[in-house]
Amino acid sequence: MTFEPIATERLILRPLEPRDRARLIALANNWKVSKNLSKMPYPYTPAAADWWLGQQEALWAGGTSIALAVTIEDDLIGGIGVGVRDDRADEEWELGYWLGEPYWNRGYATEAATALRDYAFERAGLASIVAGHYADNHASGRILSKLGFRYTCEVARHSLARGADVKCLEMALPRERWLEVTAAAKREDLVA
Repeated sequence: MTFEPIATERLILRPLEPRDRARLIALANNWKVSKNLSKMPYPYTPAAADWWLGQQEALWAGGTSIALAVTIEDDLIGGIGVGVRDDRADEEWELGYWLGEPYWNRGYATEAATALRDYAFERAGLASIVAGHYADNHASGRILSKLGFRYTCEVARHSLARGADVKCLEMALPRERWLEVTAAAKREDLVA
């Protein structure tokens, strides 16, 4: 796997590595984090971390997933990725992310998601990205809206941590909308 890390103003997005294991367990083993994700178990055990870290090579080799560690000064603070949804036949690429609770409300999720969104369109050449958030996770809805995603439908999506299907609000960002959003942001930067 050859991947040039993505640098933002405060973050580095890089592939997950075995050295991330302890931080992954410490940050992911939090009900407030795992309840907002469809595939993260709770409690988040060392075995769960070992399984996820063991999946990385195959995910990258398949060419249908980009799974990254969100880091500050090379310390893991969360995860982010974009990949083909395994529950859909149409090969939609979906954006997903999480941060450890100590890193919430600092703009890190928006910063990381913006960087990966732009990478996905610019370098990976995607035509569209989908995303979703559970209806009770308003913060994630605000982040995705800032990125240009628009709501498309409401579905029930299973949450491994909750052990139940949960109301999920799905969103989409086609390339044309991304171009509009990024052009508007550039104009705002020029005026500021």
